[in-house]
Amino acid sequence: MGIFARFQYFDHWTEEQRRECFARAKVIEFRPDQTIFVEGRSTVNYVHLVLSGQCAVLQCLKLIKVLGRSGKYRYSLADARPIGDEIAQFHGRKCSSMVELVQSTKQSNGTTPLSPGRTTPNNDCTPMDPSINYEFHFIDVATYSCGSVFGVGEHMDDRMVTARDRVQCLLIPRYWLLQKPQNVNNVWSRIRIFLEQRQPSRNKLFIWFLDELRWKKYRHQLKEDWASVHAAKNPTTFCNVPALCRIQQSDIFA
Repeated sequence: MGIFARFQYFDHWTEEQRRECFARAKVIEFRPDQTIFVEGRSTVNYVHLVLSGQCAVLQCLKLIKVLGRSGKYRYSLADARPIGDEIAQFHGRKCSSMVELVQSTKQSNGTTPLSPGRTTPNNDCTPMDPSINYEFHFIDVATYSCGSVFGVGEHMDDRMVTARDRVQCLLIPRYWLLQKPQNVNNVWSRIRIFLEQRQPSRNKLFIWFLDELRWKKYRHQLKEDWASVHAAKNPTTFCNVPALCRIQQSDIFA
């Protein structure tokens, strides 16, 4: 019960609500570089409250690299991995289990099983066109420290939360936390809006990536232009350095 005293979100809760939350919630410890949260991966989405340690928010930019007519590469942002809500995931798992049951029944009866094309596809395994040149770039978006909250339903397209060091998190089911008795004054939706406003979106990160490429190209071109105009009048090579200065270890002065 002392864990709830660390966060002011639970100050208005009754003792019954605290006991119910204590029965539903769990505390999990994560190792460094371990994945903590990916939206839509688990059967039940949890709201994470950081008790100790630091977490990193990583954005994966899936880019399409195309060679233009001028001989230069152009980048475009590919579609993100679709994320379904908990209800859609439940129905998808139910349909998949029904298809597997029908297949096993037909195989046991000696009939032809269903074709693989009729099975329900998994959103996590979206096939990629082999004719398209994809590039993946990971960007460190933000850092969550002790007292932070995430996983309340904010935009997490191709985004994950990993542990920078040893992290402890309090996990509370999101569907229960968003119910009206626990969501007084719509506090959890306000936290979601706050996170979405403070963290850059996927499209904005792609624009920053393109600006960084242009700045890198301009910086390289500027360096070459300056070197071509200001040629070295007295170039120094490695052989011009005295041998005594090139000795790394010597005992002549011992």
